[in-house]
Amino acid sequence: MTENILLIESARLSAPSFAPSLEKKGYFVTVINKVRDVKQVGTSTVYDLVILDAASMQTTGYRMCKKLAADMNGVPIILVTPEGTGDTPESGSRLVLEQPFTSRKLLNRVVRFLPGEEGKLLKAGPITLSMNKHVVRCLGNEEKLTPKQAELLKLFMKNPGRVMTRAKLIKLVWDTEYTGDTRTLDVHMSWLRKAIEPDPDNPRFFVTIRGVGYRMDLPKAG
Repeated sequence: MTENILLIESARLSAPSFAPSLEKKGYFVTVINKVRDVKQVGTSTVYDLVILDAASMQTTGYRMCKKLAADMNGVPIILVTPEGTGDTPESGSRLVLEQPFTSRKLLNRVVRFLPGEEGKLLKAGPITLSMNKHVVRCLGNEEKLTPKQAELLKLFMKNPGRVMTRAKLIKLVWDTEYTGDTRTLDVHMSWLRKAIEPDPDNPRFFVTIRGVGYRMDLPKAG
C-alpha cells in the first residue's frame, strides 16, 4: 500500500512519533510541525488521511482541527488528544483518540479511513489509472500494466512534482530495504515510460534525477 498520510506533531516530542509505525506498514508519511504549514505541503501531494497529534503539542487541538478541516477539502482527520480530555466538541475530525493508546490501535483505525482500491480511478493530469483493472490511459493511448507497475505508477500520481528516491520507491513498492540492485526499478520505469510517454526516449512525464531517483512532471493546468 502506498497511501499518503500527513502527520502533524510537535517538533519537541515527549513521546515517540507515530511516523515510524506508519512507515513500517508501508504508508508514505509527511511530517510537519504546524497546522499553518499545511498549504505549503499540500499544493501538489494528494493526501488520503491526516493525523493531528494535538497531544504532542499539549493541547486539545479543537481549534487547530477546525482550521485543518477547512483547508483539507474533505480529507479525513484523526485527532489525537491528551489524556483526560473528556467530551469532544465538534472539531471537524472523523475520529478522536485520547491518549494513552498503542500504535496498533492507531494503525487499526487508520485502515478504516483509507480509500479502497476496488473500482478506484486515480487521475493526475492527462493520466487515468484503474487500480482494479491495472489499466492506464494517457493522451488517447491505453495500456495494461502488471500489479507492480500499477502500484509504482500510483505512487507517482499521488506525488506529482516530488522527487521520489530509489530507496523510497523500492521500500514502498517491493516492501524491502535492500537497494544494492536497482535494475528491477529501472526496468519498471522503462515499462511505464513505454506505456505513457509519447516518446519514451525523450520522457516528459517521468524525469530521471541522476543519483537520486525519479520525478513525475505534469503539464500545468490552463
